[in-house]
Amino acid sequence: MNTQGFGPGKAAAAAAAGEPLTARFLLASPEPSRQAWLQQALTNTGAVEIAPCDAVALVTRIAECAPAIVFIDFTERADYHAAALAEAARDAFPNVPVVALGTLATPAPALAALRAGVRDFIDTGGHPGSVLTVARRLIDERPEHVPKRGKLTVLLGARIGVGVSTLAANLAVSLQRRGQSARRATALLDLGLPAADSALLLDTRSELHFVDAVRNLRRFDETFVHTAFARHASGLALTALPADLAEMRAISFATAVSTLNRLRAYFDHQIVDLGGFSNPDFVAQVVQAADETWLVCDPNVVSAVSAVTLVEHVRGGEQTEAAARKISLGLVVNKFDAALNFGADQLAARLGLPLIGILPERAQALGRAVNQGSLLAETAPRDPYVRALLPLVARLADEPAPAGRHALPKATESPAAGLAQLLPTFLRRS
Repeated sequence: MNTQGFGPGKAAAAAAAGEPLTARFLLASPEPSRQAWLQQALTNTGAVEIAPCDAVALVTRIAECAPAIVFIDFTERADYHAAALAEAARDAFPNVPVVALGTLATPAPALAALRAGVRDFIDTGGHPGSVLTVARRLIDERPEHVPKRGKLTVLLGARIGVGVSTLAANLAVSLQRRGQSARRATALLDLGLPAADSALLLDTRSELHFVDAVRNLRRFDETFVHTAFARHASGLALTALPADLAEMRAISFATAVSTLNRLRAYFDHQIVDLGGFSNPDFVAQVVQAADETWLVCDPNVVSAVSAVTLVEHVRGGEQTEAAARKISLGLVVNKFDAALNFGADQLAARLGLPLIGILPERAQALGRAVNQGSLLAETAPRDPYVRALLPLVARLADEPAPAGRHALPKATESPAAGLAQLLPTFLRRS
């Protein structure tokens, strides 16, 4: 376990020139005083920011701020699990150094750090200069290239049957084909219920299911990801839930979220279908890790009431104001039919969500495509459903939204009164 020594490099050159480093460090510690101690030791090197002492939240924070080093306090406390934090950070971000803090007065902290795979340990009772030495060495050892950080979009369903899997499959294939010329890669993670619906729609069998992917997290490299994940004819990568859903109990929320974050290095975009997933806590954790979350709802009061409950749970799981600002929720109204007198704009306002897209009711066309073993997005590019997808695909591709007839349709204002009367009544009954 290393605590000091470094060769010439970025940090050494900056120090020799008298230039302060501007690195960013994260500290996970149950001791409030530890931040001031570490910041003083790293004076003129960078800023020390407090990180959550929760594995899932820590992984999310690392993804947000890309720190130079993650410091984890291995203080012995019954309610604090430093080893779990270290393992989650290393699994999700193997290129981000993890340094353990603790005392050498007793062997337990250092042994715990070693068992967690942390090679650098700093004695908090030793000379502060050792902190700077270790930090500069690790900064010098980091590769110059910045790994790819793909985006992660989650699709939720207000309830089962609103069309999340159909949207996910058509959206993912459209995004994959759109990015082929620029060599952009897309992955679809079908984690919704019923299991593997998207895989059926894509007529693609996924041999490596999601639990297998989580278990093989430390084997991830370009070769493994390219060969192990199933591929649709478009080049879209795919994985789904295992046939035996009981296998999901064998993995933790932290390792599942770590897997999603690790996959950012291999795919420009991941679309995660969580429609119908029955564990609200897992849903909330994945939403917190996502760049963007779209709630899919069809235009009826029952779905609207379910959507209100789901939004309240996702937002209720936010523990801090920072987390609240991080979560980006938007509404996609599916199966829209103006004749139903149910306004999409008004539904978005009631849920307090921006209206991202409106997809028309096209059950027959979508059903015919499925029965033919194909996707509507591939067989009927001029279909109203496929045209309505174009602004959503452009949004995910960070391209300007198409103008004219492909732009987001405007819902009529006349249904507002009907929605205003019906929704409060159902909410009171529920």
